[in-house]
Amino acid sequence: IDPVACVGCGVCAWFCPEGAVRLERVSGGELFVSTTRYGFLVHARLDPAHGDSGGFVPLVLREARDVAARKGRDLVIVDGPRGTGHPAAASVSGADLVLIVTEPTPAGAQGLARAAQLTSRLGIPTAVCVNKWDLNPDMTASIEQDARSRKVSVVGRIRHDPAVSQCQRMQATIIEYTGGAVSQDIRAMWERLI
Repeated sequence: IDPVACVGCGVCAWFCPEGAVRLERVSGGELFVSTTRYGFLVHARLDPAHGDSGGFVPLVLREARDVAARKGRDLVIVDGPRGTGHPAAASVSGADLVLIVTEPTPAGAQGLARAAQLTSRLGIPTAVCVNKWDLNPDMTASIEQDARSRKVSVVGRIRHDPAVSQCQRMQATIIEYTGGAVSQDIRAMWERLI
């Protein structure tokens, strides 16, 4: 088995008529619970060339829910991967709401369509926010129209702001770094989500 190409799905073992293929659980990374100035962060580090990031997602989600329950928190925010593959589907499992953040590009529009299709199949309410919307207002309007046609709520637009890169270098959130317009965009979107 090519360890770089194998994603650990088990289909080969399931269908092998001779039972010649057996999958064994191996550690493909490490799970962490960190404390930040905003609360707890549950995350994982995947070993290089380990293709089963989707297998780690349920572990991270379970631990995040356990930590939230122990600490009396009623909200768990999951930053899921791009796309609609197994890791993305696993990251939205059990979610009350999915927020798709996209950008006003053809790839962003296609990504939104695929992600909205996934959440629709899973029956999860979905919202969208267009990041850097002001770089292509026409594409932003098209994305928002497509989202509405898919029954996806449009909850915000976040403008492009070079301060975002600067705040990352300062190890601060954009809200901490500047009270400017981009911070107002994010706060307004959060209020609509809540």
